[in-house]
Formats: sequence, structure tokens, C-alpha cells
Amino acid sequence: MLITPVVILAVTALLGLFPIALSAIKLELTAMQLARLHSLGHSVEAPAGFELEIIERERFQCLVLRKEPLILESEYCAIPIG
Repeated sequence: MLITPVVILAVTALLGLFPIALSAIKLELTAMQLARLHSLGHSVEAPAGFELEIIERERFQCLVLRKEPLILESEYCAIPIG
């Protein structure tokens, strides 16, 4: 009898977290694509709703992409080719 509300609460929590997980995956894929384009010498801009920062670390150029409302962050580094 007590298990049913717990199961309903768990399923509801998982369904509520699903959009956050999709947003994190989208952030990772976007950061990876922008870092690759930047390493090839193309100019990159942050998509709407994202904040972009480019940091140089020795031979690497690192691209940090942030999404503020959820405080999600992704960083990819690459050696510049172009």
C-alpha cells in the first residue's frame, strides 16, 4: 500500500529530470561541434541562450560553453589546425 505512492513519486521525478538531461546532452554536442570548428580556423559564435568563452592553454585552445538558468557547463580543448 505504501509502495504505490513511492513508485508514482519516483516516476514523476524521473520524468521531471528528463528535459534537464536532454539539455545537458545538447550542450555537450554543441560545445564539441563549436570546438571542432574553432580548431579548424572558423569563427564561432554562441547560440542563443548560451555563453561562450575561449581560453588558451599552452598548445590547446579550449572552448567553454555555459547555459545560465540551469548552470550547465561544457569544456572541450583542441590543438588549432587552421
